[in-house]
Amino acid sequence: MARRRRRRPAEPGDAAFESATPPAGAENPPRRPPPGERAPPRRPPADNRPLWLLVLAVALYTCYLASSLILPVVLAGFIAMLLAPLMRRAPLRWLPRGVSALLLMAALLGTLGAVGTFLAAPAADWVRKVPFVMREAAPKLRAMVEPFEQATQARQSLGRLASEPVTPGERVVVQPPQPDLLDATPRVLGPVLAVILLGFSFLVYGDDLLRKLLELRPTRAQKTLTAGIVQQIQSDLSRYMLTISATSSVLGAATGLWLWYLGVPDPLLWGVLAAMLNLTPILGPLLMALMLALVGLSQFDTLGAAMLPAAGFLALNAVESQVLTPAVLGRTMRINPLAIILWLLLWGWLWGVAGLLVAVPMLVCLKIVAEAVDDWRAWARLLE
Repeated sequence: MARRRRRRPAEPGDAAFESATPPAGAENPPRRPPPGERAPPRRPPADNRPLWLLVLAVALYTCYLASSLILPVVLAGFIAMLLAPLMRRAPLRWLPRGVSALLLMAALLGTLGAVGTFLAAPAADWVRKVPFVMREAAPKLRAMVEPFEQATQARQSLGRLASEPVTPGERVVVQPPQPDLLDATPRVLGPVLAVILLGFSFLVYGDDLLRKLLELRPTRAQKTLTAGIVQQIQSDLSRYMLTISATSSVLGAATGLWLWYLGVPDPLLWGVLAAMLNLTPILGPLLMALMLALVGLSQFDTLGAAMLPAAGFLALNAVESQVLTPAVLGRTMRINPLAIILWLLLWGWLWGVAGLLVAVPMLVCLKIVAEAVDDWRAWARLLE
């Protein structure tokens, strides 16, 4: 009986294997329409821009509606990101995280409290002198705007209102509203305590939260990308804020010396205020220049001398913003001034003064994330 010969399976290189194996990419060949029937038209790719606009609008409305809840979390997160690199340096790195976080928060609050206590008396004095400053500056301001037709028309309107007869026996008394300290104190202390507690918690438990967040990422590449973005935000934002704080301190010292040279009272107060307002680019220096112009008008007799405090500050601010800060930060952290103005207007409208303080750090974080994500790099180039 003849033994049946077992066939050898086809291997790569055999003709049978090549004929039986479909070419690469032909596992699911496109379906061809039968003869006489037209192929269905291809659908264009879906446009997700309306959906993204809707998501953005909902996010902004949520930030506006829940500002009292979201704003303390944002402030505490930025404080934690600023102080987190210091916890990794000696000697704090050898201490328990709770002790290191407590020391950093105590140092920050102690510094802010010392500055506030030192400047509280001259600031309160200037607040009491605001009506007198405005009264002394009003004639000089009227002389400056007198050539303009609108100012002339406004003055004539005021004159007609003042010349109207007043009923005898009637007197109008305008009394400014008296602030209720008992009602205002809980509204101020509540968010401050929330920011302090959240900042301390982020410093202590932030790394554990980041580790658990990375575990939710499905692939190793996504985990590496997320960890890199967070570390870059911490390092770059800390470097940016420390640099801005240092250059603002230099600007404040130079402004105080200039005002001391001109003989303006309390030059240290104005120097500290110039440094603090410089943390909000563009709008802060403009507000500081306006205040110095009013102070100059109240302190000096001639118009040229009255403009010297504001003019000197604007010159110093131009040197700081155009020469000193770009030389320290480099081109990598530069942001378009128009983008900064629009961003400040948006968050100032949403969150007020606190929104102006956190607007630029949020824009820096957004630029860092946009540079790290491939699909968002066009937005990063737009912000430069």
